Amino acid sequence: MSSERLIRTLNCDLPRFKSSFQRLKPDIKKEARRALGEMVLMDIDAPPAKLHLHMLTNKQVTSVLDPTKKVNVYTVHLTSNDAYKASFTFEGGCAYLRDCGTHADIDKSP
Repeated sequence: MSSERLIRTLNCDLPRFKSSFQRLKPDIKKEARRALGEMVLMDIDAPPAKLHLHMLTNKQVTSVLDPTKKVNVYTVHLTSNDAYKASFTFEGGCAYLRDCGTHADIDKSP
């Protein structure tokens, strides 16, 4: 039996994420807050389908906790029309939010 990998906390403090979140329109921010709230205490291996959460294949980014390591990067849809996404790393039970923006922008540079 596999153990749950729960997102215990969200870290929204990375400068890139804070800046990109502030640029979102108010209606998008409202929907994004709801989606991000649903991530708390979520099993990253069994997310609700509506969030479209998945790990990007063939892409790794620098770890927040250990800059000498590369870690997997994940994306989650922030809006119900799938137009906006956020990227994050999952390290030590925490989702470190990296960036948010249009679907195309996040896929290009998570």
